[in-house]
Amino acid sequence: MTKLDGLIDRVRLAGRQTAESWLGTPVQDGNCPEGNEPRIRAMTTCLASAILTPLIAVPALLTAFSWPQAIAGALTAAAMPIAIAGVLASTGSPQVAGRLAVFAAAIALAALAVVSGGLASPFLPLLALIPLEAAIQSRRLSGLAIGALDAVTALLGVAAFSTILPVHPAPEGAVFATGLSFALYALVRGLTISLDAAPAPQAALQVEPQPVAGMDILDGLPGLITRHDSRGDVVAVAGADRSDFARRIGEFSGKGFVSRIHVADRIAFLDALDRLRRGEPRQQVEIRFDSIGASSQFVHAAISLSAEQGPDGRFAGVLAQTRDISIEVEARLRAHAATEDAETANAAKTRFLAAVSHELRTPLNAIIGFSDILAHEYFGAFSNDRQREYVGLIHQSGEHLLSLVNTMLDMSKIESGRYEVFVEPFAVGEVIDSCDAMLRLQATTRGVTLTRRLARGVGEITADRRAMHQILINLVGNAIKFTEPGGVINVDASIADGRFRLVVSDTGIGIPAEKLARIGEPFVQAQNGLARHYEGTGLGLSLVKGLVDLHGGAFAIDSTEGEGTVVTIDLPADGSGANRQDCEADQSEAIIFPPVLPRPARKELNNRNEAHVETARSA
Repeated sequence: MTKLDGLIDRVRLAGRQTAESWLGTPVQDGNCPEGNEPRIRAMTTCLASAILTPLIAVPALLTAFSWPQAIAGALTAAAMPIAIAGVLASTGSPQVAGRLAVFAAAIALAALAVVSGGLASPFLPLLALIPLEAAIQSRRLSGLAIGALDAVTALLGVAAFSTILPVHPAPEGAVFATGLSFALYALVRGLTISLDAAPAPQAALQVEPQPVAGMDILDGLPGLITRHDSRGDVVAVAGADRSDFARRIGEFSGKGFVSRIHVADRIAFLDALDRLRRGEPRQQVEIRFDSIGASSQFVHAAISLSAEQGPDGRFAGVLAQTRDISIEVEARLRAHAATEDAETANAAKTRFLAAVSHELRTPLNAIIGFSDILAHEYFGAFSNDRQREYVGLIHQSGEHLLSLVNTMLDMSKIESGRYEVFVEPFAVGEVIDSCDAMLRLQATTRGVTLTRRLARGVGEITADRRAMHQILINLVGNAIKFTEPGGVINVDASIADGRFRLVVSDTGIGIPAEKLARIGEPFVQAQNGLARHYEGTGLGLSLVKGLVDLHGGAFAIDSTEGEGTVVTIDLPADGSGANRQDCEADQSEAIIFPPVLPRPARKELNNRNEAHVETARSA
């Protein structure tokens, strides 16, 4: 098939689709209801003529008139077939529309003759084409008679107007324009006749596909079953849902199947066909059909293609099963939108926590500082122990709240990808000793024994000292919190094969197996009910996991309910895995931290901070 054939097919298909949309009754199963098919064919011819008519009119008119007059005449000629198609859509009578078209063409030629010399116009012989065209279209003697009558009427009209109006001289080149018009008409008419004659078997196939052996068995299968030849044209149709597909996407026999595919998806379908031609047995592709007469623009479909071979073993065609997956696609889009909403909400949560945590630290530092000044009785002794106790509680609560805020701030930084660890060499024993000094009193108060063991050769490691200190504080603090009096907590540190290993074990209450998988998620604790006996937010282990991951390490937890818990940290001792997320993370934009406050709010905040500083200085 040449490119010209493809272009003409697309023009005719566009005209047919427009005709079906005007009528609002698309073809079903390749057949139109009685009375509709001639109507659609006639409308298709008219709409296609709206494109072909200017191709004849413009070259002919330009040889005799100026280009504005030629363009105006061509647009008038193009409007006539569209108007006739509208008459067809409203009346439903091809006979009435045909007679009106012949009469309109005669009137148009008569007007052309009036403005180009009257009865002496070189364009007047074109009226001889009116009865000829009427006879070809109607294929009846009555059509020839009506065409001749219209031509004679137009001729009489030209004579009448010539006696009433002043006669305009014929423009130069009118004779050549007339000859060119006859030549172009003969060319287009011959092309039309050859197209109507050549694909006659194919046209019959499009109206009613010929039965193919085995296709009647496929009528019970769901979806649309189509058999394609080696070029991809549909030669047979079956399937339980073929009527529904025909109602929603129109005619799909012959070349209609590919033409109905959305232009952006045709490449994928044609590529699948090409793969089958090259020897692959099956292909699967998802496409969209252009929907007609429906509320939705597309019909989403999944097509399973199987290659068929001829007796010689060569590629002979394709058997395709098309299923409507519009509902699945809609559900997929809803799930994608829900995922995006959840990610947006999570980002907003992280941003909110970062903002709140950052802004809470300023007043908390003032509360802790003033309570510490009061506790040391710099401005006079308390009158009773109750006052001293209350000030101590204020200071202790402020310290606890500041620790919580700092943890939330660190978690927000880790989640937003803006937290960086700064590695440096330091002695592991010093960090463990510092942690022991901070938490030994708390362990002794609860009746828990705190021990530590450093393997031989454990000296310096390269890591973030502050992060390692925070990891130890959180792990040992959790162990103290969940270990009953009389229990034991042990901290083991060792270095082997270039990796630092830290193990914190306890003989506490342990974690149930069904809840162990969620331990380490933010705000999650094993005992998370109303009767929880242990304080905390569930951020400790989550922060530990984030800090370990920033070092390129591994976090593992093993626990048995009622027996105890073992937490193991393993990370490179030379700091080589630090901040690996910077190069492994995707290129999505990180959440801005700290968030930029509006200008008035920032000014007001600075004023409050300065007031706190001045008050502390005066104290």
